[in-house]
Amino acid sequence: MRQSLLVVGLIMGCNGDTKDTGAGVAMELLTRLESAGPYSVGYRVTEIGYTSSEGARMLRLAVWYPSNDRDGTHPRYNGLIESQVALLNAELAGGEGFPVHVFSHGHQAYAEASGFFMEHLASHGFVVVAPDHTGNTTFDGAERATEIYALRSEDLGACLDALDGADSDLSFLAGRLETTAGVTASGHSFGGYTLHNLAGASFDRDLIARCLDGSDTSSFCSTMDEARANTFEAGLADSRFEAFVSMAPGDFRLYGTAGLAMVDRPILHMTGALDPQTGGDAEDIWSALAGGMHRRVDIDGGGHQTFTDFSGVLETFDGLIDADVGARIVNVYGLGWVLHQRGDLDASALFDGSLQVDDAVTLAQ
Repeated sequence: MRQSLLVVGLIMGCNGDTKDTGAGVAMELLTRLESAGPYSVGYRVTEIGYTSSEGARMLRLAVWYPSNDRDGTHPRYNGLIESQVALLNAELAGGEGFPVHVFSHGHQAYAEASGFFMEHLASHGFVVVAPDHTGNTTFDGAERATEIYALRSEDLGACLDALDGADSDLSFLAGRLETTAGVTASGHSFGGYTLHNLAGASFDRDLIARCLDGSDTSSFCSTMDEARANTFEAGLADSRFEAFVSMAPGDFRLYGTAGLAMVDRPILHMTGALDPQTGGDAEDIWSALAGGMHRRVDIDGGGHQTFTDFSGVLETFDGLIDADVGARIVNVYGLGWVLHQRGDLDASALFDGSLQVDDAVTLAQ
């Protein structure tokens, strides 16, 4: 059974008051999405192993989950940023059918890089898992070889496999999750690219051919061989994921317009107007996705790190949106999107433009 407590008290006339105006209902929706949910947030770290297309692979795994504990130790994420919300090794709240969300960090980042958003989801009843993409984290250096472009997507699938399995470190979640339907995912930067694979994007075969003949020497092509080419040509889609929040993604050239047009599940494409890293990719990706089931949220003053805990730390240029304002926008639209796509909440007003969340937001359909 889908976790009904996600929507207890959620708007849309649940109090039976037919006098509510449309504006009043919209404000209830906004208040619900921007506020912390009814739970405190538990947090644990473990490891999982699986057999990838490259052989045996180990991943450090961060897990956030709903709890009723109110006191405890706040973790320092990967030894860098101390959470003010999460409680280390807290007890899982009672109930079952908790929805699952998976997060993919950016290039040279780590599992908890967007901790504020993961905590927000967990407070609203989600169990969130996020792997360190081994070989592509903060401590691994800047080089990217061909294989990481496939392994990242395989990593996210392995997270779902681990939740369905009997791993002792995840046994506290056994029988408590909804993993057969309604699984959602988010990703930042290279993590956004990772989601596009899972959503059904197909790789540019001409590019793969140039990799093999040596005429393209980009990082995507750096260690390409026939076996890896076959992996990319077969695609990396995973039908268990139903909806996605892609934040500041790049790598349009790996697909082209035709390849991204193959995406067959809804993506919320979130971008920052001042993002210096994605360049024209943000526009090219949206042009390929525009219309139908997808939506775009562009943040005026948003940078590349607006979607992470490092906003205002790694980026400090003029005109940058305040980190707390940016986080609020991400939380509202990100949570609203996954609840709406799961069918847990009618957030139409949020995505048809009738509800204005912040003057910094430009919404495209």
